Formats: sequence, C-alpha cells, structure tokens
Amino acid sequence: MSDGPLSRVQLAHVAREYYVNRKTRVEIAEALGLSRFKVGRMLDEAIARGVIQFQISNTPGINAELSMALRQRFGLAQGIAVDVTVDTDVEVQAALGSTAAQLIDELVGPEDILGLTSGRTLNAMARELNRLPCRSVVQLAGVAGPIQESGLEVIRRLASLPNVQGWPIYASLVMSDAQTAQGVLRQPGVRAAVEMFDEVTVAFCAIGSWAPPNSLMMANPALDDLDRQRLLERGVVAEVASSLVTDAGAIVHDVDARCVAISEEQLRAIPSRVGVAGGPSKTRAIRAVLNSGLLTGLVTDIYTAERLLAG
Repeated sequence: MSDGPLSRVQLAHVAREYYVNRKTRVEIAEALGLSRFKVGRMLDEAIARGVIQFQISNTPGINAELSMALRQRFGLAQGIAVDVTVDTDVEVQAALGSTAAQLIDELVGPEDILGLTSGRTLNAMARELNRLPCRSVVQLAGVAGPIQESGLEVIRRLASLPNVQGWPIYASLVMSDAQTAQGVLRQPGVRAAVEMFDEVTVAFCAIGSWAPPNSLMMANPALDDLDRQRLLERGVVAEVASSLVTDAGAIVHDVDARCVAISEEQLRAIPSRVGVAGGPSKTRAIRAVLNSGLLTGLVTDIYTAERLLAG
C-alpha cells in the first residue's frame, strides 16, 4: 500500500474500528469489501508506519518490568515491586504495607479465609485497611515480638472492622520446651485458631531475617543464645511463621515442637501465600524463602527486587 493520504486515512479507519470501536477483523473486512487477512496486514502496516502508536502507562507506585521479572525468575503467581525513594527498612515497611492492603482487595473474596503472621510491615498493612472482603481472619503464629508488632495486633485491628471475625492466638510463638507448647496448644482459645489453619485460603506473611538479624522470632526470649547459635550453625537465614529456612531453601525443623504456629505442610497447602518484605536487611532472607517455594507471591521494593534479580 502506498504512503499517500488516502492509504493513511484507510489505515487509520481500520485501526480505529479495531482498537477503539472493538469491531472484529471479519466485521471490518465485510464493511470494506476486503478479506480478514487483508485487514490483519493493514493493522500491522498501521503499526509499522506509526499510524497506531501504543502508550502503556505504569501503575502509579509500581514498577511493572521488575514486577514481571520477579514472577518469571522465581515462578511466582504474583510479583510486585513497589517504587520507594529511599532504600531503607523504615521507608520500605510503609510503602509495602500500603500496597499489600490494596492487594488484599484483588486476592481475597467473600468466601476466603485470610491468614496473617506478625511483623512491622503487616501492621502497616493493617493500618491501611478500613474494610475486608472476607469475614474471617486467622493469626498463623503466636506472639513473637513487641505486642504492637505482633500477629495478635494485626488480628485485633482487622477483627475490629465491620463483619469480620478474628481467630487470635494469645500465646508466644516459641516455648521453652515441647511439653509446654503442647499444653498451650490444648488451651481452648489457642486450639480454636489452630483448628482454622487448614481452612485458610489466602495468607499474607512477613519474612524474618536471621543473617543479618532482623527477626521477631529470633529475638523471642524462649530461644536462648545456645538455641540461636545452633540454628545459625544449621544454616538458618530466614523464617516464615515458624518455618526456618536456609539459603538453599531447605526447612530446618529443630524447634517445630516448641512452636505455636502453622506448620510447613499446612502453609504449603494454602492456595495463595504472599510474602510482604523488603529492605537491605531482608534481601538474603527473601531470596532463601523464594528458593524454598513456601510462597506463591511477593510484595517487595524496587531496590530489593533488583538485588534479588541480580543474585
């Protein structure tokens, strides 16, 4: 086709009918007395000549290219890289919490049961929410740090929203021994939450770092210095709930019997499991957890995404 004004008008007409008026190639072909294959070639030519120009707008606050790269590199169902201005843990927590709150509306439906662990970032997420699309929210691990940063506080905030029932765990994440943990698990309030673990369909999880240290679980007083040293010697660099993870993604079960939390097996059975974590101190831990396959999705920041993809 020539590049004169008549041909460009025809190309523009075909492009508008197809992209703006949503007509099929067959409908356009019948209206113009052409074959649908000719219409297809005209659309390709319109792109090549610049008659059709595409402008793809990024979602504000999200880096789409890094997000898709995370999904593809780590085999995730959801990958989100949030734009932040400063590569610091404090800046990242607020930004990730806000984005995770928006993601809940996309992933959680009325029939879902939402499970949550503890952490500063998930508390930031909870503060952003004024409604939940589901009616039940379950604490997936006992208290692992200061009460204002615990899963208990997350559940308290969300259970105060309209028409939401919370299933809290009024107990520490780690006990001094397995016998004490079993006694706590038999308590009616704790048992009610634990029995909900198998019903959870969507989980949002914080990631703790053991190397470098940035973990509420690691700081739990029920773990003494000897416990921590032994776990570090076993290669633990991260945790999700009470699942301890090595760089290679292996799960270390040494303190499972002392924990009041969802098990690795139960966590993996949840259809949608989204990690919410970022910042310089968490990068190694996040990579380890991604290697473990514990998560199906990740909300992180652009700097951490770049480090994960470069590693």
